[in-house]
Amino acid sequence: MFIGASLRAIALAAVVAVAVAGCASLRGRTEGPTVPVIVQVQNNLPLPTDLTVYAVTRSGARTLLGSVPPAATRSFTFKPVSFSEPYRLLATRPLRRAIVSEVFTVGSDMTGRIIWTLSPNIIGFEEVDSDSTASPDTARAH
Repeated sequence: MFIGASLRAIALAAVVAVAVAGCASLRGRTEGPTVPVIVQVQNNLPLPTDLTVYAVTRSGARTLLGSVPPAATRSFTFKPVSFSEPYRLLATRPLRRAIVSEVFTVGSDMTGRIIWTLSPNIIGFEEVDSDSTASPDTARAH
């Protein structure tokens, strides 16, 4: 009787492991090489200001994304170091204090777009369609 219970427990554990692996593969990879994501910045500040935007790691290393003119929206391509690395977006502006986003991570290769709306300083995420991926060609400034 003990052997039957043990076999059932092992079979149940195997089924759960397969189901978890299947769900993880449907949601995208969270380990291994990262893929580029699109960072869309909406410069909707009440006082029109040119911005220079960076992605900043926890250690303070900056990656220049680009510039956004007043009352405009621009998209940039960004390739995170890893899926678990925390980042902030930083917008510098002439003669004014910089604007810093909340901390975020790119959770998997299914993250297609990060949207930063400067007023009221909100970060949003969009997943990629299952049949497409973010690529540098789709992330040109517009």
